[in-house]
Amino acid sequence: MRNMKNIDIRRVNARGRYIDLNIPLMFDLTDEEILYLRKMYNNPKIAKDRVIKKQEQRVYKLTKEQTYNSGKHRTKGKVKNNMGAKVIIGGLVVSLALSSMFYLREDSALYTLADSKSVSNYSDTIDLEDFNIEIPIGHLSDLDDVGQEANKALNEEEEERKLLIKDICNIYQVNYDVVYNKLVEITNNFTDSKYLNGYIEGVTCKGDVVYANSEEELLIYTIRCMKQLPGNLGMNSDNLYINNGYSSGDNYFEQINKVSKILGVNRCLLYAIVQSESGFNSEMFNSINNPAGLKNSYGEWWSFSTKEEGFFELGMEVLKYYRIIGKDPSQIDYDTLAQIRDIHAPLSDGNDYWLPNVVECLNYAQMNEAEMFENKTENNGLSY
Repeated sequence: MRNMKNIDIRRVNARGRYIDLNIPLMFDLTDEEILYLRKMYNNPKIAKDRVIKKQEQRVYKLTKEQTYNSGKHRTKGKVKNNMGAKVIIGGLVVSLALSSMFYLREDSALYTLADSKSVSNYSDTIDLEDFNIEIPIGHLSDLDDVGQEANKALNEEEEERKLLIKDICNIYQVNYDVVYNKLVEITNNFTDSKYLNGYIEGVTCKGDVVYANSEEELLIYTIRCMKQLPGNLGMNSDNLYINNGYSSGDNYFEQINKVSKILGVNRCLLYAIVQSESGFNSEMFNSINNPAGLKNSYGEWWSFSTKEEGFFELGMEVLKYYRIIGKDPSQIDYDTLAQIRDIHAPLSDGNDYWLPNVVECLNYAQMNEAEMFENKTENNGLSY
């Protein structure tokens, strides 16, 4: 397996092909390498269209027995016994080897030429093993085709990222142009190694430095930080805030599901806290988009620009509680919820019913999870 630490995952297309026109270089990642990258970056979307087989793809090597001789070459059709054909075939083999050295780096090459043997004085039999040429299933495209495929992949990736950033900017009601230009600046056009590993200097949440598990998560934390603490990223509020009339809609379960997938917080727990705190029809939720009685640093009820922003803030708040008690967000047992209660809604403030209400709503959500979060219904399953 190649050294995956030096792989720029932005250059891996949806089918698992690595393309770098600056070198130029192109090769197909093995199933093992793709699985390694997905695990290392905790991102199952790497090479998302690649179907991982149980067995690794075989790479065939022509041996001494598979020589170009009088009809003994192992192909479906018989090789004609004439010198002209041998000259052409031999020339193609050597050309393939030499051109591959131009296109591929030595440490990542699929084709290698170990010996600089002269082929000017070839015999009737050309021994491919002498040249140590490995021929995998498939082949390299022409350079023009490589360039077109690489540009298409990079353009598609860029467009997907822009759409994602626009969506987050709508959620947080901040100016897309200002945000995007700043992101390009602080991430070196989304190529900085720290950015690719889930970190941007200055991005914090709830007082902690952010180390994200995916690009989507990092962008959400970063744009949130731009809105709430623009000075952290060398910004000011000039032309930053907008009011473009964007509405999250009433598909609350889809919104909660999005937060759960990105932040890794249990969706049933998020629903249970919202249902117990304010409910989906409360004045607090409908007027200031606050889904769970969240307060700002001044001790006032926190007002959010959209419902989705409120859900994301709740998810980040719950993550903070898990960090404080030192537990993984996958734990939603009674004792864990009691510890969260002691931070979020302590008994000293008269929250005697918070824990039993959350547990009841959590049990309901777990029993109806598929219907609530996966099946589309007109009322989104909000009443029970």
